[in-house]
Amino acid sequence: MNSIFDIITLNVLASAIRLATPVILAALAAAICNKAGVLNLGIDGFITICAFAGIVGAYIFRNFTPIGIAHPVFATYMGVVCAMLVGALLGLLFAFLKDSYGVDLTVLSIAMNMLAVEITVYLMRTIFHQSGTWSDPSIVQLPSIRLTLIEKIPVLGGLLSGYNIIVYFTWILALVLVFVMHKTKYGRYITAVGENLEAAKSVGINVSKVRYGALIFSGILSGLAGSFLSIGHLTLFTRDMASGRGWLGNAAALFGFNNPGGSFFAGLFFGFADALALRLQNVTKIPPYIIQVMPYVLTLVILSIVSYQSIKKKRKRSIY
Repeated sequence: MNSIFDIITLNVLASAIRLATPVILAALAAAICNKAGVLNLGIDGFITICAFAGIVGAYIFRNFTPIGIAHPVFATYMGVVCAMLVGALLGLLFAFLKDSYGVDLTVLSIAMNMLAVEITVYLMRTIFHQSGTWSDPSIVQLPSIRLTLIEKIPVLGGLLSGYNIIVYFTWILALVLVFVMHKTKYGRYITAVGENLEAAKSVGINVSKVRYGALIFSGILSGLAGSFLSIGHLTLFTRDMASGRGWLGNAAALFGFNNPGGSFFAGLFFGFADALALRLQNVTKIPPYIIQVMPYVLTLVILSIVSYQSIKKKRKRSIY
């Protein structure tokens, strides 16, 4: 019988932080969109497309530009930039279709999630003549950053040091968004648009601009999440690389009540559940298929709790 300390080790916690990063980014993207009243369920598709754009961008800058050949790490960073730009364009497309043609974002998101997998597989076959997985030896992973001062601290040093720049940027971004949403005029505009559209219009808030900003921002964060998967955590692209992380991000946003701080910790919790599931496969005799479904069962439980709490609040409001 394994003790809890045999299962939850420092490596498991470090793995949880890595696995949580794309979920946290998706959660922050979903939270901002939800606050602005534009439900973006297409984040999973965004991540898949951006993961492909990231690794292709790194490959192109590494092999077809002089500066890319001289600086392989620079090519990887440019891959991240490419993924973010593609994500921004996807967010812009969603905003344009919603604002100009009144397209239902839920329908559009479902279409995006379905097409993302097939589009990336088609491009992978057409360009690289591969079907399931593609990689190239010239592509290098985002380098890990060693925090030398923190590394000297027992336990904490091993837990907080040694991640790539996207991980650390995600932590900083969550703090910045907490400040923006609670302490700035733009944060209040986002909240106002999401809570009462007509009232926001009546006080002169540019609703269209706020929604465009939220969807484009969600695309940029999806780009970071996608590039983390393809060139930050690994150096390859596989079919459906998002693997439901966008949906987990939406669930984490709801669990965190669409607040950046709450969404961050909810995403971290999902990352821990994923890392724990991987660990349990190695140290227990529980059937793998049961362990693999644990994060998704957890998602259903959390969504049920959030839904129940929301119904209770509505009932209380109706009474008064």
